Amino acid sequence: MDNKLRKKAEKILSQFPHISSYELADILNIDERQARKLIKNLPQDILEENVRKFIKDKKPEKKSDNNAYKKSHIGEVLKGTVSIHKDGYGFFIPDDKNIEDAFIHPKKLKGAAHNDICLARIGIYKGKREAEVVQIIERGIEQVVGVVEKYRSSYRVIPFSRNFQGHFIIKNCPVALHDDDVVLCKIERYPSGHNYASGRIIEKIGTLSDKDIDNKIIMYKYSLSGSFPETVMQECSLIENGTFKINKKDLTDFRDIYTVTIDGESARDFDDAISIFKKGSDYELYVHIADVSRYVQRGSHLNMEAQARGTSVYFPEFAIPMLPEVLSNGVCSLVPHEDRFTVTCRMVFDKNGHKKVAEFYRSIINSNHRLTYTFVNQVFNEKAESEDEKLVPFLNTAKELTDILLAKRQKDGVIDFDLPEAEFIFDDNGEILDIKPYERGLAERLIECFMIAANESAAEFFEENDLKGIYRVHDEPDTKKIDDWVEMARNFGLKVPPLEYPVTPETVAELSKIASSSKHADLLGSLLVRSMMRAEYTTENKGHFGLASSAYTHFTSPIRRYPDLLVHRALLSALKLGSISEQLEELKELAAHCSKRERVAQDAEHDIGSFKKLEYISNHYDDVFTGYINRITGNGIFIYIEKLMMTGYIDYSYIDFDIFYKYGETATGERTGERYRVGDKIRVIPYKIDIMLLQADFTIYRKKGKKK
Repeated sequence: MDNKLRKKAEKILSQFPHISSYELADILNIDERQARKLIKNLPQDILEENVRKFIKDKKPEKKSDNNAYKKSHIGEVLKGTVSIHKDGYGFFIPDDKNIEDAFIHPKKLKGAAHNDICLARIGIYKGKREAEVVQIIERGIEQVVGVVEKYRSSYRVIPFSRNFQGHFIIKNCPVALHDDDVVLCKIERYPSGHNYASGRIIEKIGTLSDKDIDNKIIMYKYSLSGSFPETVMQECSLIENGTFKINKKDLTDFRDIYTVTIDGESARDFDDAISIFKKGSDYELYVHIADVSRYVQRGSHLNMEAQARGTSVYFPEFAIPMLPEVLSNGVCSLVPHEDRFTVTCRMVFDKNGHKKVAEFYRSIINSNHRLTYTFVNQVFNEKAESEDEKLVPFLNTAKELTDILLAKRQKDGVIDFDLPEAEFIFDDNGEILDIKPYERGLAERLIECFMIAANESAAEFFEENDLKGIYRVHDEPDTKKIDDWVEMARNFGLKVPPLEYPVTPETVAELSKIASSSKHADLLGSLLVRSMMRAEYTTENKGHFGLASSAYTHFTSPIRRYPDLLVHRALLSALKLGSISEQLEELKELAAHCSKRERVAQDAEHDIGSFKKLEYISNHYDDVFTGYINRITGNGIFIYIEKLMMTGYIDYSYIDFDIFYKYGETATGERTGERYRVGDKIRVIPYKIDIMLLQADFTIYRKKGKKK
């Protein structure tokens, strides 16, 4: 039996255990007799596992009324987005989030590609929900970045994408092409049925061997630009030359109160500063935020560009800012010993962390110090001092309030995953020397705590005054995903008590605590995060599940996030302090746009991080890495590599010292009898990397084993 065909069949059956041989034949483009043979020849344990899944899927959902609501849409034509799996089938994701996704058979895509906005009819086939594309409304991807490859008498482009099927045929190319050229390609014909896509070359970006090509690929892939239009820079020149008119009325002067900024070592834009005093048993906290709305005004080219970008994007070596440097690192940045315009949130907390007062001002400050997280953590660990006699007592007061707020947050059920982030260490030539987890200290938590408090205060101000504004909302997690996580955690040997429903923030916080106490903390923590819903922006306050907050927004980073700028305008407009706010319908559109731009930024940051990790692996092919097994399938083993903070894969065919099969919940060697289970620690070496799919494969390490 063809191994590739077998792998595809197993993947499809693992997701759709009810599927018939007829449907499987359609998907794999083979006859039904071959499909029946494929199913028959799959290992018995795979079939049994699929039967169990099928039975489990047939069980009624806990929310029967919600299930009935979902079923009521059978036969309707709905608007939504298509997501294509790399094996050719897809899923229809309705715009209405109350309606569940539906599987799309490859023959029912009707030419739809990944991220296309479509109309689709919901139906039932073989007892399961399916969708059929009726009309393509808008193409989600119009151009792709890919690698050139000689193909017959012409060239083809292989895209850097998991979701776009096949390759692009290039004809009548205006520039000379060679193998391994990296190009930007305009799609002229989309893939449909057995027909490949075709396109034309817009731009030659470089070659795979070029230095810095990884950054360029990701920037082109997500249409990110480090430069700004000339019209924007002309407006910036007026600000830089001091000819930009600024209304200084209604300012509250906070220049005489002791103020500091605390940021990372390499930070250049300082958009928040703090002041704090202890008065009796109360704590008076000022959070000063850069008043970007003074310079980025509605109707300006600056505003249109910031709105289009939605957010800054952070690569390991540089940032792609939302605003030009004259603002982000200049007049808006709260640099020390310079007057800066701010929007200030003044809060008073009692000794138990309960907020007694929250007030907002349009203000002016003059920061006393630019502090780093490293220095502040050293002060807290008594490893650093300051010549400024006020500074250490100031920081100790801030630490006192932080400890109180952290204790209150824990009591309230706030979920703190505290997952490690990869920090890349480069040499002077830009080569990656090392990858290590970025350590968060108390200084980082201090600023996070104070910013959360200010964000909550802004959202509460909207609620209390019945104002129209942007909220940051986070829905409760899907019950099934939490149940799946609990089952996995138990497979790792963790003792997880029975859950009570509905799931609360306290429940997830307890699961996070259980995960963090195990040797698999990073892996289980990241998987728990994936079981949560994505936070997003909306004009309707639905609360923030992860922060156990009834009202939350983003107020504290207008230099790098457009929603914060919208919040400032709405808040200052309500206070009659000179700003003009957007109307509700416009805010609704902007909230959806900002959510979309945030996802683009997150995807780009994830991809460039993966690229850098693959570059590191390519220079360490002889290194032995330690990982933990997180899933065992009929074809191989998925592992979490601690050093790299990423998931890798071991195909059984890569293992040269034995033949492995999946038996029950283990991978077992036929000759040696070696057994591997979920949660086992395992030593591996790199086998191959795929930069097109941004994934790495490994094989089990043996001292005398053959390395490839």
